[in-house]
Amino acid sequence: MPLPLENKVAIVTGATGGIGVATVKRLAADGANIIASGRNTQRLEELAAIGPEVIAQQSDVSYDGDARALVERAESEFGRLDVLFNGAGIVGENALIEDQSLENFDHVMAVNVTGTFLTMKYAIPALRKNGGGAIINVSSAAGVQGGRPTMPVYCASKHAVIGLTRVGAKAHAGEGIRINAIVPGQIDTGMLAAVEQDAFPGDLVEARKRVLGGIPAGRYGEPDEVAALVAFLCRDDAKFISGSIYTIDGALTPF
Repeated sequence: MPLPLENKVAIVTGATGGIGVATVKRLAADGANIIASGRNTQRLEELAAIGPEVIAQQSDVSYDGDARALVERAESEFGRLDVLFNGAGIVGENALIEDQSLENFDHVMAVNVTGTFLTMKYAIPALRKNGGGAIINVSSAAGVQGGRPTMPVYCASKHAVIGLTRVGAKAHAGEGIRINAIVPGQIDTGMLAAVEQDAFPGDLVEARKRVLGGIPAGRYGEPDEVAALVAFLCRDDAKFISGSIYTIDGALTPF
């Protein structure tokens, strides 16, 4: 029996983060060839060691040339592009709006919004060549609700990702290009631990108890669970799904 993503080619940005690593591993296990993009060289080397189906490329998707080069690499190495997973993202400063620096605003928006825009810009023509494909953008629970008051820039950036997703889905559905967003809640990653430590200085164990108290499921999500959702949205089984916003948060943000 063929693997569900056999002969598919994917770009995974933010591949060196917790969700990114899990996604690369899951897509590779499902048969995809992958260009794994990130900035952590050690983790990129570890991902490349998975096998010849994973090519690691150090890049910063907030730069036009780096974003374009990812699509060019996918086409030159594997001859096509079928999937773009936009996982690159940062949190930025923990402060109220009045205490935020312009430099932080620009940096968070550059990575979270400009990076998503640029990779979509260059991926869409490549997907069109093959009759369509899938783009999965990563928003956040902060992108569908008010978010923590001391994370205004991150919150704004993740709302913007949903905007790009929805307008892109409408524009390109007729070309077989489906564009969806996933909305992770509290997923057990290094980024989450850093956010908790910053938001609740002192005892991380106590901070985590407070966070868990607000999750109806009573636990954190696992990166592998997010990767499983991404893998489904990449599959041909999901061909009629576009413009959707998938929360994966243990009922933290029910609509």
